[in-house]
Amino acid sequence: MRVFTQLEKYLELYKACQPEQVAIGEASVWYFNSSTALPNICQFNPDAKIIVMIRNPIDRMYSSYCGQRNIIFNEDQDSFEQAWRLQEIRKQGKMLPKYCRVPRLLQYGQIGKLSEQFEQLYSIFSPEQVKVIIFDDFVTDTQLIYEETLAFLGVINDNRIDFKQHNSKNKIYRIKLLSKFTQHPPQFLSKLLNRWKWIRDIKNTAIEQINEWNSIGIERPPLSEDFHRELKAFFQDDVKKISKLLGRDLTYWVK
Repeated sequence: MRVFTQLEKYLELYKACQPEQVAIGEASVWYFNSSTALPNICQFNPDAKIIVMIRNPIDRMYSSYCGQRNIIFNEDQDSFEQAWRLQEIRKQGKMLPKYCRVPRLLQYGQIGKLSEQFEQLYSIFSPEQVKVIIFDDFVTDTQLIYEETLAFLGVINDNRIDFKQHNSKNKIYRIKLLSKFTQHPPQFLSKLLNRWKWIRDIKNTAIEQINEWNSIGIERPPLSEDFHRELKAFFQDDVKKISKLLGRDLTYWVK
């Protein structure tokens, strides 16, 4: 995970960009849950275009749990239900995992609700600057959503028709000790490797290659019917608000 706290360091990522390029951007799964990201983006570029992809909050939070548990080791509970039950006590700073770097990411219920984020989004950017993609639509007709997104960005259509599926299964690491070292290296080593950009770039590339070699895909175990029913009830009101804000009935997610 790369984190930039200085604008100059962040802008170094775009040094290779040329003036003739039509669209320049990047993506993060966490910007939309931030209270400061959207205002900061607007301050930096009021004409920015924002793309938001949303999915069933239950699927999204279960996927988030699996990533926290198996990929970045921010979670230590063996099941999503166990992790869900610990949210209140973890909010008090108790029973946090050993390698937990961002306790806020373990508040699955709070993160899964997005209606307030949409309200903030539309209070900052005009609807013409925003494209919302429903993940279900993306899966059903990937090419159509791809073409709509290019049109939204003003980018020439490359007439692509082949869209390979990625991350269709839950990833886990073959050798956990190795992955824990790449995800949580000793502090002195991390500071040393991050001191110079060229070394940092080599390190990041090497870690990505090691993690790719070390990972395998497995099927996620299904949630119990009772727990799934509980999650539907928890997210129901928020999904209704989102449906109203977007003018699209998404309540089938929680029925």
